[in-house]
Amino acid sequence: MSDLRMNFTNHSWVRLLLLISLIGFGLFVATPVFAAEAEADPKISILKPLIAIGLFCIMSAVVHQIWFRDHKLLEKKFILKKTPLIWTSILIGLAIRLWLAATNSGYVNDLALFHYWGNYAYSAGMLEFYHGDFFVDYPPGYIYVLYIVAWLGDLLNIDYGSMGFLILYKLPAIIADVIASLLIFKLANKKLSMPISLGLMLIYWFNPVVLIDGAVWGQVDSIFALVLVISIAFFMDKRIAAASVTFAIAALIKPQAFIFMPIVLLALWYGRSWKNVMISAAYGFGTFLLLALPLFLKGDGLNQLIDLYKGTLSSYAYGSLNAFNLYSLFGYNWIELDEKMLGITLEIWGYVGIALAVFYAGWLGLRSKVKLEQLYFIAASLIGIVFILVTKMHERYMFVIIVLLIMAFVQHQDRRLLHLVYGFTITNTLNLYDALAFSPMTTFVPNDGVAILSAAGNVILLIYMLYIGVDLFIKKRTLNVDARDAQLKLQHAAEIVTSDVLDTDEIQPPRRWYDIGMKRKDWIIVAIVTLIYGIIAFINLGDMKSPKTVWEPTVVGESVIFDLGTSQPIERITSFGGVGSGEYSYSFANELGQWSNEVVVTHDHVAVFAWHEENIMQDVTYVKLTATKLGFRLHELGVYVQGSQEPAPMTIIENTNSDSKASHLIDEQQLSQYHHTYKHGSYFDEVYHARTAYENIEGIQAYESTHPPLGKILIALGIQLFGFGPFGWRFMGTLFGVLMLPVIYFMAKAILRKTVYAAGAIILLAVDFMHFTQTRIATIDVYAVFFIMLMFFFMNQYATLNFYRERLRSTWIPLGLAGLCFGLGVASKWIVLYGGAGLAIMLAIVLWRRYQQYRAAKLLLEEGKNLKVEYIAQLTTMKQKFVPYTVYTLLICILFYIGVPALIYALSNIPVLTALPSGYTWQALVDYQVNMYNYHSNLVSSHPFSSTWWEWPFMKRPVWYYVDSEIATGLRSTIVALGNPIIWWSGIFAMIATIFISIRKKEYMAMMLFIAYGSQYIPWMLVPRETFLYHYFAMVPFIVLSIMYIAKYIEEKNRMRKIGRNVIIAIAIFLFILFYPALSGAVVSEQFVNDYLRWFPSWLF
Repeated sequence: MSDLRMNFTNHSWVRLLLLISLIGFGLFVATPVFAAEAEADPKISILKPLIAIGLFCIMSAVVHQIWFRDHKLLEKKFILKKTPLIWTSILIGLAIRLWLAATNSGYVNDLALFHYWGNYAYSAGMLEFYHGDFFVDYPPGYIYVLYIVAWLGDLLNIDYGSMGFLILYKLPAIIADVIASLLIFKLANKKLSMPISLGLMLIYWFNPVVLIDGAVWGQVDSIFALVLVISIAFFMDKRIAAASVTFAIAALIKPQAFIFMPIVLLALWYGRSWKNVMISAAYGFGTFLLLALPLFLKGDGLNQLIDLYKGTLSSYAYGSLNAFNLYSLFGYNWIELDEKMLGITLEIWGYVGIALAVFYAGWLGLRSKVKLEQLYFIAASLIGIVFILVTKMHERYMFVIIVLLIMAFVQHQDRRLLHLVYGFTITNTLNLYDALAFSPMTTFVPNDGVAILSAAGNVILLIYMLYIGVDLFIKKRTLNVDARDAQLKLQHAAEIVTSDVLDTDEIQPPRRWYDIGMKRKDWIIVAIVTLIYGIIAFINLGDMKSPKTVWEPTVVGESVIFDLGTSQPIERITSFGGVGSGEYSYSFANELGQWSNEVVVTHDHVAVFAWHEENIMQDVTYVKLTATKLGFRLHELGVYVQGSQEPAPMTIIENTNSDSKASHLIDEQQLSQYHHTYKHGSYFDEVYHARTAYENIEGIQAYESTHPPLGKILIALGIQLFGFGPFGWRFMGTLFGVLMLPVIYFMAKAILRKTVYAAGAIILLAVDFMHFTQTRIATIDVYAVFFIMLMFFFMNQYATLNFYRERLRSTWIPLGLAGLCFGLGVASKWIVLYGGAGLAIMLAIVLWRRYQQYRAAKLLLEEGKNLKVEYIAQLTTMKQKFVPYTVYTLLICILFYIGVPALIYALSNIPVLTALPSGYTWQALVDYQVNMYNYHSNLVSSHPFSSTWWEWPFMKRPVWYYVDSEIATGLRSTIVALGNPIIWWSGIFAMIATIFISIRKKEYMAMMLFIAYGSQYIPWMLVPRETFLYHYFAMVPFIVLSIMYIAKYIEEKNRMRKIGRNVIIAIAIFLFILFYPALSGAVVSEQFVNDYLRWFPSWLF
């Protein structure tokens, strides 16, 4: 039992459970979104904060993995360069801050108030400041600073709003950042080595939270944080007077200082001295009153000062004020405190949060034997609990937690404290940036995916922090940063070399990139599943033929008269629209010349390759078709007599333009349709992509130019093979969808190495709704996703090779194939460019591993002892190969990832550009891409079935592609794009677990899953334009593979757990059968759709 308890409380499992809890929060929070649609929120891109976070993570990874772990080896080197390292870092950070300050207008309202307050204090005098007729909610501490800033502004004659103004008013925070960073180094260097101290300084100095708050926003939290840390440092040194003075100053700067009163009380409690209490009270209250009270003597004195603090603390009575905390997570941002959550008002919940903060601080502080050293951590816990669990929190209130946790690490050297620093850096960076970026449009930050995930992240980090406090101070367990000495480095080097290159003294046998362990039973499974799916996919795909010949009027007023022979009761006229747009009309008569009841028909892009229906309901002998606006084409016309769904025979008796081939309007009557359905014509975006494919065949200038051309060329190939019709233009997409199944089997077999998991993967993809629907419609997404799958498969196979072990040229085969598929994918749809970033990351990981092996070989040769001659020879070969082989590989990458894709892209543009008046020219090629980019970057539109990136995994809003509008009452034929719930929802957990487990186990093949997933998903977080659920299609194969990866991981622990995998597969198959009518357009009862398929109100189909 003790062993079980030990395993369960292991911090690794705690982190895994917390990560999975994040998704649980997301699923729970997603519930309210399945409701009526509200007005669209304003949108921003989070590219800038993600870049900042990425750079910070890279820097932190270097500091953490090299400086901290190798600090013993680096100590002498760093001490010799101590001063240059510190001041070079400060100067670089200062330059960044000044640039950010000068080029960002900050939070305009805050800076405007600071400017007004400073100028008023400077012009009217400090003693008059709190007696003016204007809004002010800041206590006196920062007003003194603003007085000096205003004096400098007047001295230097700096204009409001100028670059100098921006720098000047952000300068106090920047100066505080400098002092705080140097203070961190000084305090850390008393207890820790030089590399660790410098690393901690850099983690704060270049922290994006610190940069945004001061240099970009223009706020003063840096100053408050600095004074607070100094105060706690004085308390820890038992300098009660100095500590109390600085704490009073902190309270004069920000009322939030009172959150940290338990720190003062604990410090005094530890001293067990009434004398210290009296000293603290005298110095603290004395400082506070000395600096504050004179400013209020002209008014109501102390009462006015108290009212100022009471007003500040009681203002903004809302659940959250753009703070990504518990209340924001559950949709209570800017919701008044009298609203209820779980039956209790938000105001009461806020008091509960305060009580929890005080209780935890007191319990930890009184139970632990560490005492003063834990004050930084308790302070961090206080602000963490208050920010996340207490109401009325602004987005900046948790700023101080970064420096408090860094200082807590200085005291305890527990690496988990650094993990908290990194985690809170990410969530707070996104919180600050969101509030700042939205501020020009609205003070309300929408409760979007960034807000929800960041808020959930903060809640989980808080739970983790509280757990660390118990583990660190009550259970007295410290997890230090694992330091390496010289012997450990040699041992690690030997492990790196032998793991992938050498067996004892010999080079491991070479591997074949295409060897993924396929056996006879694997090929049988692939064949059976692919065949069954292919039959299902091609059944009822669409008619083989549609009317092909065209009537195109050339003169306005051109008309064609049709004779029905005798007067007949016409019920309906249908026309099959061709490319172009324009307008035409129908007129009717029983005697020539007596035309009446004109019906005007608008022919726009939606009418392309679709049967347009006009209900007539009158007795006529003659029908006249007249072109009223040119630019359209018609393929066929059908006139239907009441009670019949077969076109009535008719002849043309007059055609005002014999050159327009009016006979083409009635030469394919056997193909005429009484009513439009998906089987007979286009639906959804087929009006764009199938149209462009047809235009490529006919040499017509393309109407749609918003995506690269290769996908539409492939659609055109299907038309050429099977004729002009829905089956023809959908054939290639469906075929590629079928071919995805063998590809995912190969991927699963390569990664998981077992047939049972590869079989699970191919079945899951076969029964995924999005895969089925999206590959049966003539759009281009299927081609992009197919090539994405292939390029990651080939790159993963490249990662299994090693140019120290295999011939260099043989490693280039999968590398080149990945580049080829990348080029084909980009020429199909630009989303493949996102995946290109994933390929680059995978290549970088591979080359980094080769570099580690090179360094290991080099270290072993230089410092290893008693090495065998054969071993030395192999190590020498590795040392010699790295640089030239890496250079050759990168040169090949330029060829296959730039040259080949560029060639494919240029060639694929031939059909679409040759149809232009200018023909195919270099300038036309460039202009075409520029126009494509401008379209997407400037697109501003709304759509009832749009959804944002964070909603896709939860399938908030499926995309409704098609519904038969004339089906019999009580029946329904519909097509909708959504995912298989068991796959998509379990895939969320699986992907999160895959990240954690694959990194922990260093399974590089499995890392491809989240790299590919993230490279396709993360860029959509940066896109502010309208997006749709089908944009998640590119991620589906990787969540399928991650489900099987986690299934394998679980089953390796206990083989009986395979029932879970089988249950998921069985449910997925059942759901596919259940939803099949809504995915395929099959006719079923409307009640069945409403009762069993529409699980949520927002699932409209």
